[in-house]
Amino acid sequence: MVIQNKTQELDIDARKNLIQQYQPDAKLLVRYISWLEEKRGSDVMKSFEGEGVEKTTFTFPVYDSTLLSFINTAKKTRFMTRNYQYVYSRNRIKTLEQEKEMVKRATLRDMELLSGVLSKYVLGGMTKSALWTQGVEDGIFLEVLYRLRELLGVNG
Repeated sequence: MVIQNKTQELDIDARKNLIQQYQPDAKLLVRYISWLEEKRGSDVMKSFEGEGVEKTTFTFPVYDSTLLSFINTAKKTRFMTRNYQYVYSRNRIKTLEQEKEMVKRATLRDMELLSGVLSKYVLGGMTKSALWTQGVEDGIFLEVLYRLRELLGVNG
């Protein structure tokens, strides 16, 4: 009986510790939930082609300023992990549906999973910028933020 109480105390202490570690960064990110809800399923990138004489055959993406702000904020949080590929291989995640299902089932002990999914789209988008747009359009950014808000008790 005493051993069980000690285990529960450790569990409670571990939970408090995780919440204390991740909550400040989660607060920074959940501010973007309303914008992400508004933009879900819509395009947050335009192609710039130039005009008149300056018009070229070369186009480049121009992203919504709020998206760039979200990306820059996310990059500064403890949720970023450069080893996100390992999270995907360890959990055998191959599709968007699997990502969303894993995110929905995540618990406080699965912060590495949530960090991995968020990192794939934020850090992966640094080299494959379509991931940023996908993260918004497919709602994966939103799913991760909903889960973080719920798990960490963040208002926003």
